[in-house]
Amino acid sequence: MAKLLTSAQMREADRRTIEELGLPGVVLMENAGAQVVKVLKQRLPDWRKVPILVLAGHGNNGGDGFVIARRLLQSGARVSVFLFGQCDRLQGDALTHFQVFEGCGGLVREVGIATDLQRFDQLLSHAGVVVDAVFGTGLTRPVEGVALQLFDKINRAAKPLLAVDMPSGVSADTGQILGIALQAQWTVTFAAEKIGHRTYPGAALCGEVIRVDIGIPARYLDIPEHGIARNLPDDLQVPQRHPDSHKGSFGHLLIWAGSLGKEGAAVLTALGALRTGPGLVTVATPANARAALLGQLTEAMSLPLPEDAEGVAVASALLESGIAADALAIGPGLGRGAALTEAILTLLSRWDLPAVLDADALNAVAAAGHRLAGISRGRQSPLILTPHPGEFSRLLSGAISAAAVQSDRLGYALQLAHDWQVWLVLKGAGTVIAAPDGRAWINETGHHGLAAGGSGDLLTGIIAGLLTQGWPVESALRAGVWMHGAAADAEGVGAGLLASDLLPHLRRLRRQWG
Repeated sequence: MAKLLTSAQMREADRRTIEELGLPGVVLMENAGAQVVKVLKQRLPDWRKVPILVLAGHGNNGGDGFVIARRLLQSGARVSVFLFGQCDRLQGDALTHFQVFEGCGGLVREVGIATDLQRFDQLLSHAGVVVDAVFGTGLTRPVEGVALQLFDKINRAAKPLLAVDMPSGVSADTGQILGIALQAQWTVTFAAEKIGHRTYPGAALCGEVIRVDIGIPARYLDIPEHGIARNLPDDLQVPQRHPDSHKGSFGHLLIWAGSLGKEGAAVLTALGALRTGPGLVTVATPANARAALLGQLTEAMSLPLPEDAEGVAVASALLESGIAADALAIGPGLGRGAALTEAILTLLSRWDLPAVLDADALNAVAAAGHRLAGISRGRQSPLILTPHPGEFSRLLSGAISAAAVQSDRLGYALQLAHDWQVWLVLKGAGTVIAAPDGRAWINETGHHGLAAGGSGDLLTGIIAGLLTQGWPVESALRAGVWMHGAAADAEGVGAGLLASDLLPHLRRLRRQWG
């Protein structure tokens, strides 16, 4: 599992390396600059032929920039350096490397001097590549002043840009854009990736993220109590499928979905589940929608539900159906209605099974969040919510807008998962999987083609299908979200992707776990 660190955790690892291991900070900075230069030369084979513009800040990121500039200068590159601030304010290791750079014949211009701003424009226009060593992971407040003006110029110039540790203007801890941020083509980060590298919107500005070793021991980076990581499918606990198994070995999934005019949502949920390998699938849907559903599903069973009945009557029909379900999937295409809220809450309180709530089920319980949280705390089995940002906002009665949710996806997902004691899948670019105990995973598969009707229904079925087979909830969520995105990647990026296009790829991806 590849953990994603906060800026504070990375500073602590630096401190321990310096104080406990005895490796001086000035050496760590030298190592960092050397690794960046190595990457730059690999990614830009004609680096000797193009002018290189290095942007430096006052802190350690700027110190890295001085090392980069010196090493490039000594290699025969044409290098110009601009410091965002005053040279006489530099201190510590950054000051040391500034002095070494100047001692090697390097020239540092201060961005704050008006005459140099004109020179900055000239050098930017001729630069073949820009190295961003201004703020790195240390920025905590919005970019302002002359930096705000120049960052806009740099982005509009559209030059290839290599960011040192983190594109300046992106929060290392949340992925938020702090006023304005530089767009990188490559980001070279030291020792460990940070949360902002993989969390949108900032992740979109990082380009290719390259992690390099600068001498910090792995034991200083392995923080047991920290549980934020990339969602990589290489450390999952998965039950084995034995040769003498039968359909009863792999569970029975009950899906409550669909309504007149929204039968497709139920179909896609069922097909997504079936491709993961449960033994049996039953789709419960209103009687007036059942005929359309049967015409599209041959491998699933169906259960007709009363039409326009009171919520308790629908819940009773499900509970008294005689189906020995192993997991529940509730929501896609159910429509709207006051009766849904009571039916869902009744079902969850009386049927203690792993349950996935999506789409209309989320909208139905949005006004009863405190009741849902109370039910979740009393259950032995996991309750999973899979909202997109709009549904997430509605779960909080609109107290937080969808735009605000997008600005700190990880933070809001973790907060709701903890407060309601549910497992949360916040869908979107960089889908966040949050556990009630504070752990979280950020997914990297998938693309904007998934932003279409039916995609979420398929994901609900995939997750519920894995839970039905006895997968631990963490493994089911992580594998389900990863497969869903990987199936889209297999179809290629672009508009016009149908949820059903993913189905053939799902079986191929599922086979890696038996």
